[in-house]
Amino acid sequence: MSKHVGVRMRPEDVKLLRNICRARGEDLSDFVRRAVRKELARLSFLTIEEKKALGIDVDESATNRRSQI
Repeated sequence: MSKHVGVRMRPEDVKLLRNICRARGEDLSDFVRRAVRKELARLSFLTIEEKKALGIDVDESATNRRSQI
């Protein structure tokens, strides 16, 4: 089940985001969801597969070394 989250942003940032989304042909919500997921991935809260799906570079050799310790 999805939940709604509201945020406050500077008007100029909202305008920039809308312009980017229009140029990409995507919804503002999709952009924000992807940005949040990328940050979660960067902070290592997502699986390797989820990171790969977001285009995050994954150093699997480092992951394998950690699992062997």
